[in-house]
Amino acid sequence: MAQLFLALIQQLNSSVFILLGLTTLVGVFLFKTGKWTERFQHHDKRLSFVENLRDTVIKIETKVDLIYQNTNPRKVVAPGSPIALTSVGKEIVDKIKANTILEKYLSKLIKEVDLTNPQNAYDIQTAAMKASREELITFLNAEELNIVKQEAYSRGIIAEDVLSVVGVLLRDYILSQKGLPISDIDKHEKPGKS
Repeated sequence: MAQLFLALIQQLNSSVFILLGLTTLVGVFLFKTGKWTERFQHHDKRLSFVENLRDTVIKIETKVDLIYQNTNPRKVVAPGSPIALTSVGKEIVDKIKANTILEKYLSKLIKEVDLTNPQNAYDIQTAAMKASREELITFLNAEELNIVKQEAYSRGIIAEDVLSVVGVLLRDYILSQKGLPISDIDKHEKPGKS
């Protein structure tokens, strides 16, 4: 066998040998590249699955929140357009001194609303509610936070629900400063335009 191989080598010129070597290298390179491509496609499929899962979780979270808001007998704001304080919400405004909290943190809350660049009264309402439910809790001092938590505990609701009363007050304040009636929440025009 070795003699046959040596005889072939002697008869072939060096350029054919180089061509065979290059062909082998290209074949190995293409094989490795194919493996890498397959691996990247596998990772793309995984990433796509994770993104779809994330979107599904967000949809479920939104639906659960809507169910919670619409079926909670202890709700502090009534769903609808525009949202309004319930009798429980009005009691909470007095108990936690929501007007005092609003005055104290008004400039910070307005900045949070302005960051969303609201285009109409509905956008203002949405941003005000989000700022009060998500950001206000980080502004409160320990005493204010304890009052809010105690009120939430005594009513069997979450602290963010207690703080949503401040969102209604904030919305009303911003709309009055812009000269917009609350009824404009149902319209989707830019503020200041008729």
